[in-house]
Amino acid sequence: MTDQGVWVAAQYAMPSPVRTVRILLYVAAFLTFMAALQGGLVVGGAEGAGVAVALSLPAVASLVAAWAIGRRPARRVRVGVIVLEVLYLFWQFGRIADGDPLGVMGVILPVAILILVNRSAARQYFSRASRAG
Repeated sequence: MTDQGVWVAAQYAMPSPVRTVRILLYVAAFLTFMAALQGGLVVGGAEGAGVAVALSLPAVASLVAAWAIGRRPARRVRVGVIVLEVLYLFWQFGRIADGDPLGVMGVILPVAILILVNRSAARQYFSRASRAG
């Protein structure tokens, strides 16, 4: 590999806030899949399967976002992560309104992701990647 190739790779290296966002998106996907499984089992039957599939959609979106951050980072990916996390916040606020005490804990993960994805290094990373590609 040439010196310039090493420089280019280092220039577009994923900063630690973005790496942390990817990890947290995978964690969010796992927890959401577990919530979907629980919801499906509680309801049971065909209706429970439908509930599980519906609740799995945000998990799939989290997996796609984590994949996209690693493969094709762009401003639209960052915006997609922000929109996804705002939707997660609405979901958790609904849980809180229903009296579910775990909803308060569920707010922590989306807030952490929103903070990290809006850090200067993350914004620059997504902007540079958009201009480079």
